[in-house]
Amino acid sequence: MRKRRVLVEGAVYHVTSRTNDKVRIFERNVGRRVMLMVLQAAKEKYRFRLHNFCVMPTHIHLLITPTKGTNLSRIIQWIKTNSAKQWNLIHGSQNHMWGERFFSRAVKDMHEYFFIHNYIDQNPVKAGLTTTPAGWKASGAFYIANNICGLVDFLPSDKLRYIKLLPLKGDSHRFGSRCRRHADG
Repeated sequence: MRKRRVLVEGAVYHVTSRTNDKVRIFERNVGRRVMLMVLQAAKEKYRFRLHNFCVMPTHIHLLITPTKGTNLSRIIQWIKTNSAKQWNLIHGSQNHMWGERFFSRAVKDMHEYFFIHNYIDQNPVKAGLTTTPAGWKASGAFYIANNICGLVDFLPSDKLRYIKLLPLKGDSHRFGSRCRRHADG
């Protein structure tokens, strides 16, 4: 029998989920685009804050806070179900896309929040997929560094942290008070 998830209303959660048999579904742009579209649709359907995320070739990371009355398990179930439907529709398949249950753990404090935020940012760098966190388009680091709004809910303090941590070039990457929409994932 599965252990029941203990969820705390208002908590920030680090969520990860792996693909079935660690198949590299998100290795190509089409897989990452599907995941980004589904995350955006989930934000429109459910009420939650997405502090950070990263879509890796075999798994995803989310740093997420469901708002009052919104269930974390329901959000993640919807994301996983709809990303699998879209993936299978594109590929004319009926295969299982996701592996076992998702992992979730409540973040204890702000120190741990920023540790996990950075851990998520560094995932594609450590995997050799990019040289900087902001270089990986399927990540919160990319959205924050490029001031793209709508998917990632970041705070001004997050922006200041990114100014110090991410090597950014040119005026187009500077942080302003306005954000833009990202169309090509």
